[in-house]
Amino acid sequence: MKEKEVKEVKNQKENKKTEGTANGSTYRKVENKKHRTGITLKRFIFLVFAIVLVIILIIGIRWRMLYNMQERYNETTLEDNWHYYSDSEDTIMNVYRKGTVWKMNTRQKNGEGNLTFWIDTSTGEAYVFFENPIKKYKVDEGAFIPDLQSSSLDTKDNSIRILMSATPMIWIGTGKYDGKDCYTIKAEGHEEYIDKETGLLLAVFQDNKQIRSVEYEFGEVTNEDVAKPDLSQYEYIK
Repeated sequence: MKEKEVKEVKNQKENKKTEGTANGSTYRKVENKKHRTGITLKRFIFLVFAIVLVIILIIGIRWRMLYNMQERYNETTLEDNWHYYSDSEDTIMNVYRKGTVWKMNTRQKNGEGNLTFWIDTSTGEAYVFFENPIKKYKVDEGAFIPDLQSSSLDTKDNSIRILMSATPMIWIGTGKYDGKDCYTIKAEGHEEYIDKETGLLLAVFQDNKQIRSVEYEFGEVTNEDVAKPDLSQYEYIK
């Protein structure tokens, strides 16, 4: 009986040892799984954080470009002696300013629609002159002559700049046009080049085809360039 009891005790110890080993292995498996899950979650959180950080950085860079572009434009428009020549698909436009006097001629390439606008903002005088087929003129109190050319997109308002910077469909970057360093804005086939130094529009492309170019000169406009046309050479119309 003693020998039998000894064997039973021995078997019980071995069974307990086996059970302990099995339980220990299960515990380690559970702990390893928790550990791997923890690492995976940390990696996911880090990845999300990195992506968000990169997006914020890109938006910040794009916003800064738009801000600098607008600031350069604001500084350039303080000039009061300039001329620009705009050549688009169907229209040629020359705009002059010297002090408070502005003069613009716009004509269609097909020979139609040849108009000259003249304004003196100090006196309030404003006229529009029709060059063909009959030379006529009229007083135009609501006449408007466009200022130096900026991007066609409104970048004056900061909220709009933020929206543009955060819109993935709008590309904002840098490039070169006619040897000049430029900011570039692209959206839905439309592309514009804006001079980095002045913030002025230089060229517009649509579907990779150039549809407009603009050239500027400063400090070269004379009194003759902005002279009011001789009214006696035109027929007055109301």
